[in-house]
Amino acid sequence: MMSSINDNTITTTQQLSLGYVNLYKHMLSYASSMALKSAVELGIPDIIFNKGKAQTISLHELVSALQIPPSRTNFLRRVMRVLVHSGIFTNEKGYNDDKEEEEVYGLTPSSKLLLTNGNNSEVPSVGPFVLSVLEPVTVTAFHLIGNWLKNEDSPATPFHLANDDGLGLYEYWGKNTDGFGDRLNEGMESDSGTLKFVLKNFKSTFEGITTLVDVGGNTGTMCKMLIEAFPHLKCSVFDLPYVVEANSHNNTENLKFIEGDMFQTIPEADAILFKLVLCGCSDDESIKILKNCREAISRNGKGKVLIIENNVINSEKDELLELEAKLYFDMLLLASVTGRERSKKDWENIFFQAGFTHYEITPMFGLEALIEVFP
Repeated sequence: MMSSINDNTITTTQQLSLGYVNLYKHMLSYASSMALKSAVELGIPDIIFNKGKAQTISLHELVSALQIPPSRTNFLRRVMRVLVHSGIFTNEKGYNDDKEEEEVYGLTPSSKLLLTNGNNSEVPSVGPFVLSVLEPVTVTAFHLIGNWLKNEDSPATPFHLANDDGLGLYEYWGKNTDGFGDRLNEGMESDSGTLKFVLKNFKSTFEGITTLVDVGGNTGTMCKMLIEAFPHLKCSVFDLPYVVEANSHNNTENLKFIEGDMFQTIPEADAILFKLVLCGCSDDESIKILKNCREAISRNGKGKVLIIENNVINSEKDELLELEAKLYFDMLLLASVTGRERSKKDWENIFFQAGFTHYEITPMFGLEALIEVFP
């Protein structure tokens, strides 16, 4: 046995060895993210899907389809080995024409969510969301968290330190509409698209609602899906001027783009919708925004606020996979914006301070849940 620095406990060599392995795992866990990014950029899920009815592909067939030099075959095998371990692809043993054993890869539910080009009829590919989260400037912000924490004079987020202009995420998004901005728009659209096939389960949510304002709705993907599912809805996307200018040509009878500032006022409607918006705002900012919502819906007596966010953090009840995903997403928020993932109690405090009286939380898809907030 080995005595620990803390005289109150004893740490064995075996425990230290396991602790060392755990450190290895976590200091290199970004390797899984980068392997996933490479799979999306190379279009590997679509290549496997298009292989035929079996929807499997051997390593050498994959090398050929990707037009990778044969000398890189073993490197690709190592990337795929990580992705198989991560649950992105399956791996079985097969045999080539020379009856030699080789790797054969297939799709999993995770990689089916990465299919593009019409290969997935249920939901749009979330590949753009993967790429937007792994943008170099966002990853750089993670590198700066330690220094940012130590300096009281640091700007509001590490993201401000990660770009040469010292801009926050939303300002940087607006300034870099080509490149980063486009990729972030595509990422937000693809994430919203995952809700398309579950909206039909929320018919009762939209009963009695004729007008809806999607605050921060960007390109209007969420509103378009809602109108398709509930044709009676009259929807408005309420966003910053540069967003409205870029999307004004998409105005229709049921969909309008309106410019404004959610911190100042919000247009009147039966329902005010936020999709992954309030998680990017601090508690004080969220309270201010929701107070504006309270004024916008108080005139008709039947209004409510609809918030689509990751479901509340519950470390005692969440399954490990779900809890880890929420905690990692919270770190993304810490690195890039002023908001955070919240517990049920956190949301309750915000709602009550904003003047609302009750709320309901209903799981939707993946991590996301619908929170209905009532005056």
